Amino acid sequence: MKEREFIKAQEVNLMNLFSKSNDAYRVPIFQRPYAWGKDQWEELFEDIMGLEPEEAHFLGSIVVVPEGPHQLGVNFFEVVDGQQRLATLLIWLAVIRDIAKNKSIADKINDDFLFIKDFKGKKIPKLELNKLDNEVFIKILNGRSESINRKHLILECYKFFKQKTKNEEIYTKLLNNVYIVHINAISHYNAFKLFETLNDRGLELSAADLIKNFVLSIVSKDEELFNETIDNWNEMYDKVRGNQPVKFIRRYILSNYKGKISEKNLYKDVTSKLLKDKAPQEICNFVKDLNSASDTYKRILECSFPSDRINKKLKELHLIEVSPSFTLLLKILPFFVNKEIFEEDVLEIMEMIEIFHIRWGICNQATSRLDSIYNEICMELRNKNSIEFKSIIKQKFSQEIKNNVNNIAFKDNFISRDFKPNQSRTKYILWKLSEPTDETILNIDNIQTEHILPQKLNDKWIQYLKSKGYTEDKIEILHKEHLNKIGNLTIIKEEWNLKMSNRLFNEKKEDYRNSEFKITKELINYDEWTFEEIEKRTSKLAEKALDIWKWEE
Repeated sequence: MKEREFIKAQEVNLMNLFSKSNDAYRVPIFQRPYAWGKDQWEELFEDIMGLEPEEAHFLGSIVVVPEGPHQLGVNFFEVVDGQQRLATLLIWLAVIRDIAKNKSIADKINDDFLFIKDFKGKKIPKLELNKLDNEVFIKILNGRSESINRKHLILECYKFFKQKTKNEEIYTKLLNNVYIVHINAISHYNAFKLFETLNDRGLELSAADLIKNFVLSIVSKDEELFNETIDNWNEMYDKVRGNQPVKFIRRYILSNYKGKISEKNLYKDVTSKLLKDKAPQEICNFVKDLNSASDTYKRILECSFPSDRINKKLKELHLIEVSPSFTLLLKILPFFVNKEIFEEDVLEIMEMIEIFHIRWGICNQATSRLDSIYNEICMELRNKNSIEFKSIIKQKFSQEIKNNVNNIAFKDNFISRDFKPNQSRTKYILWKLSEPTDETILNIDNIQTEHILPQKLNDKWIQYLKSKGYTEDKIEILHKEHLNKIGNLTIIKEEWNLKMSNRLFNEKKEDYRNSEFKITKELINYDEWTFEEIEKRTSKLAEKALDIWKWEE
């Protein structure tokens, strides 16, 4: 029998969908939380409000799977796709009930659309969400929104529609003119196949969603494995949900499997190469390993390892945009947590990462190459004793530095490149050039990059530079060339910026003298500030950078 004969699809309006007195819906625990926001709410509201009386509006489809035999006269369906639509529509109906002046309409919405009753007369909500959302959702269905004392997206949805909906007149249009395709997939297998090709309204399924449903489709026939896989996936997702789960999964793959993989092709590569033809137990193990790695990833992003020194270094690495190195950190930091590698060795590895990335970025090397470099290192670390990690990593970095970002290339590019003043990496470089002590902690939000020769030359500056022998045309050309060179930049406390503005150099020297940053304080040693001084200071700072980010074979 063909698979399509196991799928039942029916087009119904919301009146028919919600008024079936025996049907109720549940969102499975492995589904992602409610995720619609103002853009989706606004679009839905405008679409419905703009309908003419004879017009119909199609709202897409929902995919459900029957939970099993009737339970006290109630048919429960798992919502595989469509929870965003169903939840939002029911929240809107709850709003209409709450503002309705006509009590009969309010009672009808409550009794016929928001709830059903089983054989024993127990009130059952038409929809139950997962554990992260259901408490707030049920309070709204029960008309108790005022008892919700915490910020929640579902409460924001309720407030949005309550502010927008002026009276209960929209009630009949919403129920009679809005249509949805109800797809009963009969089995989880059919539902997962469908889910790969269906999107929530306005929120495309991410590679993480599709991978989840791929692995669940393989383990769905074994209830024990299915539950174990769901539990591990949910734990993993809870840990990385706010930190781009797709990026995490990609970093995990790069850390553990040979070959480059892109975010765009993540789902295709994971399912067709890594997990193809794997047994259910192997799939479950894959998700368990993914969950374990998410602990490390979360700690990397939050800088929350059991070591103040490692956390301090991690915070510094974040400033210089070393996210490709997370692939390597995912590999080595579990060994530190398990006390299989010394703290000093980890710190040395992190220092190597900083030196390598500073040089790589200054020399304008392709960032796309970094994924391959870190993947190659991780593959070399496989099955090696953790004692060997540092030497293997150093050997690989040495090869790349020698070939692409050696001392000559680094110094030349440090002198010639323009730095982006507002970039955290620029501020970090200037801070390091100021020779902070090991105990000093950088608060990037409290410092600003200062142009010594200002971004916009006022008349005083132009007259000053002309007095030093530069023509007006030459000043315009040289100002553009020198403005963002490292020699014309320093760091100051944030509150200084407006105070300093475009003043002449000699007028700012007293402020420089009082700076807590050595690189700024040293500016008082200059008697004047012209393009020649910028060039001299640029060369001097380049020499200093060579020493700070020195690579020793």
